[in-house]
Amino acid sequence: MTTKSPDPMLELLSADGPDPDHAEALMLYGRLVGTWNISNRYRFGEGQWRTAAGEWRFGWALGGRVVQDVLFCPDFHDRFPGTTVRMYDVTTGLWQITWISPRIPSYFAQVGRPDGAGGMIQEGTDAEGRRSRWTFTDVTPTSFRWQGFGATPDGEFELFQEMHATRR
Repeated sequence: MTTKSPDPMLELLSADGPDPDHAEALMLYGRLVGTWNISNRYRFGEGQWRTAAGEWRFGWALGGRVVQDVLFCPDFHDRFPGTTVRMYDVTTGLWQITWISPRIPSYFAQVGRPDGAGGMIQEGTDAEGRRSRWTFTDVTPTSFRWQGFGATPDGEFELFQEMHATRR
């Protein structure tokens, strides 16, 4: 039996940990590195809520200045998997964030920062230019809550997805 050698691109992409020059700031999202079980609740176009179990994996990438994740929820065949790339911008102290899910297709560009209560807030737009807000709250070493909000035509934010995660 032969063992397949690691993909050279993935070797360049992955990192063993945070960039030591910015390790403290990088732990805002770095504390999520690992594998999480998720309970996912998502509102579909017709307004009905659906639930599904899934998996969310976070890891270090690109010299330890990026936290990348892959979200997989097999019961939402047309919605997942997807990936988020969160790059810490050393010049601004903010996080530049991109989410993509090619099967939908879906694309979000956001800026992330601490929320002042131990969590994170990300704000930006989707591919159609609609405002979005995603939050990580109740963050502990073993669990967190994620919520996704989209702007309604009147400008208010409305919940469209919620996930509860527990560390494996």
